[in-house]
Amino acid sequence: MKARRQAAMPWVMITLALAVIPQAASMPAQMIPLIILPIAWRWAAEYRGWGPVPLPLRIAVTGAAVLVLVVTYGSLFGRRAAVSLLTLMLALKLLETFRVRDARIVASLSLFLCGTQFLFSQGMTMLLYAAAVMVSALVALIYLQRQEAFVGVPRTSKTRHSLFSELGYSARLLLMAAPAALLLFLLFPRWSSPLWGVPETALDAKTGLSDSMSPGSIQELFMDDSPAFRADFANRIPEQTQMYWRGPVFWAFDGREWRSTFYSRNVPAEEKPPITPRSIRYTVQMEPTEQRWLFALDYPAILPRGTGLTMDYQLMSRRSVTRLKSYEMVSNPQFIDSPRLKTTHRAAALSLPDDFNPQTRELVNQWRMETPDDTEFISRVLAWFNQEEFSYTLNPPPLSRHTVDDFLFETRSGFCEHYASAFTVMMRMAGIPARVVTGYQGGWYNDFGNYVLVRQSDAHAWTEAWLPGAGWTRVDPTAAVAPSRVERGALDALSGRRHFLDYPWLRDFRNGFDLLQRRWNDWVIAFGLDQQSRLFRPFGMDRLTPSQLVGILTLGIAVLAAFMMPLILRMKVRTRSDPALRQWQRFRHKLERAGVGTEASMTPDEVLRRADARLGAQSEHARRITRLYLEARYGAGDPRLPALENAVRGFRPARQAR
Repeated sequence: MKARRQAAMPWVMITLALAVIPQAASMPAQMIPLIILPIAWRWAAEYRGWGPVPLPLRIAVTGAAVLVLVVTYGSLFGRRAAVSLLTLMLALKLLETFRVRDARIVASLSLFLCGTQFLFSQGMTMLLYAAAVMVSALVALIYLQRQEAFVGVPRTSKTRHSLFSELGYSARLLLMAAPAALLLFLLFPRWSSPLWGVPETALDAKTGLSDSMSPGSIQELFMDDSPAFRADFANRIPEQTQMYWRGPVFWAFDGREWRSTFYSRNVPAEEKPPITPRSIRYTVQMEPTEQRWLFALDYPAILPRGTGLTMDYQLMSRRSVTRLKSYEMVSNPQFIDSPRLKTTHRAAALSLPDDFNPQTRELVNQWRMETPDDTEFISRVLAWFNQEEFSYTLNPPPLSRHTVDDFLFETRSGFCEHYASAFTVMMRMAGIPARVVTGYQGGWYNDFGNYVLVRQSDAHAWTEAWLPGAGWTRVDPTAAVAPSRVERGALDALSGRRHFLDYPWLRDFRNGFDLLQRRWNDWVIAFGLDQQSRLFRPFGMDRLTPSQLVGILTLGIAVLAAFMMPLILRMKVRTRSDPALRQWQRFRHKLERAGVGTEASMTPDEVLRRADARLGAQSEHARRITRLYLEARYGAGDPRLPALENAVRGFRPARQAR
């Protein structure tokens, strides 16, 4: 029984460890030991023969762990906190898992934990992750079932199930279930919206642009190569230098951090840009952000369903984007935003906190007296950025209270948010209305899929200054310092690698491989009510009703069951045969070649009597083999095996005449 117990429990722990991997990768560092230590302790207990942790100690450890979790996340609300609590409780459950029932609970809930990870990601790699967890869980449950089934049954055979036979059996079970899963995916009636949802107050903002900008905020995204969105262009693809994907717009500055205002988020645009022959048409497939903003080139001329356009022409969804979202878009780059600026908007675009950045103010006042024209003043500041020793770097020094002063006169090293913030502050000090715009710049063109891929590492910040007659005008100070950032992309603008795997050829391979993820999104993630209702259009059925789908699904399941049931009934686990039985079969095979007929149903004594009648002088050798086989198979076993093997190997009966 000990061998069976050791076979089952390690697989339970392996299943839990596999299910935990994605969640642990996103957990704060202080939470990870609370997950790893119980698993490590239970593994040691399995092989050292330790018993369960005493109940008072288990209660104390659980209470302390939950307290650490609450302090880490601030509460138990939110998806990350809730899933982390489930992960923690499953790991601590191992401290008392010494019965089949408890082990079965851990293995089963590990499957549930695996399912929760699809709340955070639905990429192709999650399919491999789910398959690995399911196979491991099936192996664990099979071992546990076998352990429970043979409790109290004496050992009569040394037959063991190999690791590969168990893995193969579990994989076959999954493969046999795959057709039914496919039928349910295609034909189970879908609704236009999910049956359940997560309140926006419980959402955890995913990696991506946030609702504020401070030194280092966009720089952090530069290390993230996960896709932000993809764009399919219907006519022409804009030049790289013109692909500014508009996102959150910031008006308010407190000396360090930029934020949007209530009015900029909630007041709608006064007019919608017209569609002209030079407008750009494209489709955006956007990854979930758990935020409300969408992305478009300047300026959005149509509004997808469920969206609105703010006063600063930011495209906003009425609901947070919690799943893959596709929308059609038309942009008019020639549109003039606010040819006349309202007094309230002008005041907001000139507002600065008092007693901040005195050196910058002194320099701007001097230049403004020398350069009263707004356009010329902007050109002068850009030329200064270009000619002075400013650098575009991923690791700028930290800044003190006067962030702009430190950046312009001390460090002179920064990322795009440093230049956009400093430039906008200088414009406001000069009396030129200005605001910060964040979003993405550029993208990678996929030749095979004919679309533009924009990653989180393409995040960017720039400035919009208001000029009489021209309205809000984009000015990118980063381009004055590092033109290659705008011309070729963020990754080509920096010297050196971001990390040890950051090679150009590997980035190109990853970008090309994104085509598979795109197809996965199109065919699986985006499969919804419209696609399902038109599934049988090639067969003359234009749109199927839910009742028709249920009928086809029922028929499909019935046909599948009729086909699969015989296969299921014939399924057997391949096992490693009993070595004693294998030697006995070799002995019978030699008897057959010698003309002594035997049958598989015959007992050893019956085989021996038939051999005695035909072998004559060699009967004694046959009796010795029979005795050794009975002792090895039903007695002590292992000590008799070598003697049995030698006896069978030396048995060479002469062929008997019939």
